[in-house]
Amino acid sequence: MIFARRHLWLSSAIALLSLCAVAVPAEAQQTQPDPFQFPQLTKRKPFLRSYWAYQQRAYPLGFIPREALSRASRQAEQARTVRRSTTGLAATAVSSKWINIGPAPIQGGQIGTTGNTRPMSGRTADVAVDPANPSRWLIGGAQGGVWETLDSGVNWTPKTDSQVSLATGAIAFAPSNSSIIYAGTGEAVFSGDAYAGSGLLKSLDGGNTWQLLAADTFTKATFSDVKVNPTNANILVVATSRGIAGREPQTVASPPTGLLRSTDGGVSWTLRQAGRATDIEVDPTSFSQQYAGIGEIFGSTDNGVFRSSDSGTTWTLLDGPWNDLDGGIGRVELAVAPSDPNVLYVSIQDAFDGAGLDGGLLGLWRTNNARAATPTWTRVPTGATDDGSGLYGYCGWNAAFESAQPQCWYSHEISVDPTNPDILYAGGIELWKYNGSAWTEVSLTTTDPENGIHVDQHSLAWVGNRLLATNDGGVWSTTDGGSTWADHNTNLALTQFYEGSIHPTNPQFAIGGSQDNGTMRWEGTDAWPWFGGGDGTDNIISTTRPNTDWAISSQFLNISRTTNGGQTFRPASLGINKEGAPFVARFEKCQANDNTVVAGTNNAWKSLNFFSGTLPSWSANGPELESAITALTFAASDTTCNTYALGTDDGKLRLTTDGGTTWTDIDTGNTVPNRSVTDLAFDPTNAGNLYVTLSGFDEGTEGQPGHLFKTINALTASPVWSNVSLPVNLPHNTVAVAPATPDVVYVGTDLGVWESTDGAATWTQLGPETGMPNVAVFELQINQTVRPSASTTRLFAFTHGRGAFTRTTVTSTVSSLNGAGIGWEFDARTPWISSRSVFVAGTTAPITGLSWGNLSLR
Repeated sequence: MIFARRHLWLSSAIALLSLCAVAVPAEAQQTQPDPFQFPQLTKRKPFLRSYWAYQQRAYPLGFIPREALSRASRQAEQARTVRRSTTGLAATAVSSKWINIGPAPIQGGQIGTTGNTRPMSGRTADVAVDPANPSRWLIGGAQGGVWETLDSGVNWTPKTDSQVSLATGAIAFAPSNSSIIYAGTGEAVFSGDAYAGSGLLKSLDGGNTWQLLAADTFTKATFSDVKVNPTNANILVVATSRGIAGREPQTVASPPTGLLRSTDGGVSWTLRQAGRATDIEVDPTSFSQQYAGIGEIFGSTDNGVFRSSDSGTTWTLLDGPWNDLDGGIGRVELAVAPSDPNVLYVSIQDAFDGAGLDGGLLGLWRTNNARAATPTWTRVPTGATDDGSGLYGYCGWNAAFESAQPQCWYSHEISVDPTNPDILYAGGIELWKYNGSAWTEVSLTTTDPENGIHVDQHSLAWVGNRLLATNDGGVWSTTDGGSTWADHNTNLALTQFYEGSIHPTNPQFAIGGSQDNGTMRWEGTDAWPWFGGGDGTDNIISTTRPNTDWAISSQFLNISRTTNGGQTFRPASLGINKEGAPFVARFEKCQANDNTVVAGTNNAWKSLNFFSGTLPSWSANGPELESAITALTFAASDTTCNTYALGTDDGKLRLTTDGGTTWTDIDTGNTVPNRSVTDLAFDPTNAGNLYVTLSGFDEGTEGQPGHLFKTINALTASPVWSNVSLPVNLPHNTVAVAPATPDVVYVGTDLGVWESTDGAATWTQLGPETGMPNVAVFELQINQTVRPSASTTRLFAFTHGRGAFTRTTVTSTVSSLNGAGIGWEFDARTPWISSRSVFVAGTTAPITGLSWGNLSLR
């Protein structure tokens, strides 16, 4: 993710802090600490942003149930049914499969303080190199799954799109047989937007097929590392920690995390050292000699540096000078020198415990006798990587902005040069190189802003003399020690979108706001030009001037507007009191009037000159609430723009029909469960019909299940709500209703997209078999064109981990076809239809199924 990034177009820009993770204390044996007692964490925007992601799903339960994603996957499997046969050809539909439209890559982004043209992708947690083929690499996306390249990062192919979890923490080849691959699900960055994993994935055919192993053992866990015996692929050791989706009360029993060992290829496991394991390093000359870090970021009596001399069967705590410092031991990272295995480096986060500099760097140490009974340690000075104090270090100081941002609990990685034990690479916000006496920042240069890499380093690996680095912007490499960098993001679709908007008439234009990588636009190709910093959030496109007039935003409702197609931007949210705004704040435009825009904090704010004014004017529009507004929508059928509704993060629902003069509670009977509201959608033809989606889980509102509710009398004094939910118990993030065929409804969930063609009475998952990975979908948008004989619906899905997808459906309105009939030919990216030479001749029998290419007739 990008830290302290600026809206580059603002003359008086301020640093915009943004972390992609929230530090959530794990439920260790000792009492869980309250994160709000640590101001270094909770007074910073990074925590608030991540708290937003977590709180939506945890409210009001207070945690995310273990196995939530696995359970939902089983429910989805049970709900799959064969599409209904029809009695004629009325409403026959031809649908394309989902097509990924990128970003692959994001064209440009931010390196240091400036924008550039380097391709980027998204947060990448790990990289592994095939020991038998140096051109073959595997990477793990934060929520993008496992990807493979066979040509050293030029081209990539997704390998796990159909697996239950795409959150990937660690990957390893079996050195004795590189067709055997292990991939640990669950990203161990203490992330507020990352689910815990669902187990360990294993492939025996090079990643073409996978088996999920030990789901019960690793429920609620994330993977920090996987190490495989070089001569026996059945022996492996893993480091696991607790995932965000695994935080439950201490009274709920759960399998422990730490260092676990398997001798039967991952089928069964034995816990060898309990705690929050953050790293494993293996002596390159002997698998028996191993080192590991136990590093609960809030501190724990379990924490420390451990050593094993029997292949991970038993572990011994190593004493070191870190035990005598004021700051407690937090996350631990290790690195063994390949050219001299006696050399071991230890890097430790200052724990969030109220002592020392919470979240900063406790210290970096080196020993030259790692195998000795009592290793001798020397502290490596790190003041050159921060303000000179050494308290922040490479993982707590933003050198580009010369500011303290202690995040050693999040981006923290070290690696030793394979031929020189004195050269160490240390990754945090930037990447630094230590030559035994001096530090050099190598992730960016002051002379060439194009030569550098994205911030927030997560993994480092070697291919000969090539250093691979993965971070919040994707995959990079250097062959000259960091003097020059190559990017490997050209067709990696890993973007984690929050929101998206589509052009009203041009089917090949869209805007998306993303975590880590700002705001970008789609212009019909897989490469999306970047044009906005910060963590990109909500956005809108003008109806009357869609080619030039857009608005984008970053965290906490910092809105900017362009009226010249992105050449320049001006601030557009001055006048709004942003106190109470959520990290991802919503603002919506009336479809009938570009100038009428409503934005949400803990109050509704309204502008009547949004695109026409030199600067938009805003006024409080009520109702003032004690909770954050998380959903807003206008009724398209009201061309006066006076009817709109809102929802909050604690389940409130309000509606106005007079432009905000008065507001009505539209759930006075509390029929809709008290969970965070994520989206609202009116029937475009009838404002009385309104849908609402909810986050969280049924366990949080006992006796009130459901995540999608519908009313057909929203404009009355006491609307009646019906539970029309999907058959899965997990967060529903977005809902969209087809403008011309309002019985067609789509819902985006934390497990892909679902479709109803009968007004939400029944549902079908548009899952991996239709081209949509098992990924969270945060935003859906619909383009629909109606012609005399057919309507064309193009659905856009903005996912949180696999970029954006489109799916096109052509629905015929003819009731019968005899003799020469009508046929359709269309590109999945272009929703226009034309009469061609597909015929259905001489029959009046119902057509129950027909397919050609990647299209299907139902």
